[in-house]
Amino acid sequence: MKNLYFITFIGLLCCYSCSEDNGDSGNPGISDPAQIANIMNDNLVLPPGSFTVDPSTVQIDESISIGNGSSSTVPIASGQSMTNSISFNAPNGNVNAVGMRFGTTGPIYFVPVNTNGATAGTGNFDFLINQGICADLSQVCHDIKCYEFAQTSSGNISRANIRDVAMLCGNCDEPSCQGLVDVSDCGGLAGQDGSPRFNLTWSGSADLDLYVQDPNGETLSFNNTQSSSGGALDVDCTGNCSGGNSENITWANGGPSGTYQFYVNIFSGSSTSYTITVRDNGNTVNTFSGTISTGNSNTLTYTKN
Repeated sequence: MKNLYFITFIGLLCCYSCSEDNGDSGNPGISDPAQIANIMNDNLVLPPGSFTVDPSTVQIDESISIGNGSSSTVPIASGQSMTNSISFNAPNGNVNAVGMRFGTTGPIYFVPVNTNGATAGTGNFDFLINQGICADLSQVCHDIKCYEFAQTSSGNISRANIRDVAMLCGNCDEPSCQGLVDVSDCGGLAGQDGSPRFNLTWSGSADLDLYVQDPNGETLSFNNTQSSSGGALDVDCTGNCSGGNSENITWANGGPSGTYQFYVNIFSGSSTSYTITVRDNGNTVNTFSGTISTGNSNTLTYTKN
């Protein structure tokens, strides 16, 4: 049996809060909002330099206002590195950290930002939630409240900006997912980004496998999960996986220049539609869709400069 592989990333400070899960009694797993909030906080992968603040021990600086420029629900897939951007206005130019928390209680996780002296700016940081978080949760899309903050050089904090987030623990056809996020978002892109990165997504019980050959002629797949050129298969799904089916082959530290060849194999199951997303240097450079019922798909290529 193939295994699920994941690479732990350095993410940024976060603390979040789950609300309702939109599940039902026929969907087993943890569904209590407070429990889910704690589990999400425990599974955040944070960078060096992050720190926590107990909000009950500091004062509120009413002069600071923050936001993120978006009112839409943001989908989060486990194992997917994301960037959060928290914009602020600070008349005294004293913001030196931004942070997040799931839920209404508990410590806030802050990340230092180089914005001291700026009366307006944006603090950016990366974060992810560990790949295995959905194993114990109800297999639905959980409606989450994310509380965002700014901290001043004197240690005071702003009032929270509240943001809607969807924790994707259900397949795209799960009713809670359809009502919460766009179907184009619900599959997510699980795994680490890279240069280049090849991500395969599909739905249903079929077991699809992604194969990528690097310019040196070495092929990565579930049979060979690491290459001498630095590539790795860090997500391997065998069908009906929590948060959507995905396989991810990536060169996190940059792969060799040249032509990469890639294709899909159907390991088991019936005819299935799939999508391959190719990314490089943080950008989606191409997307390919197809249907496979037997054997291998057509071989596609991507040339990295």
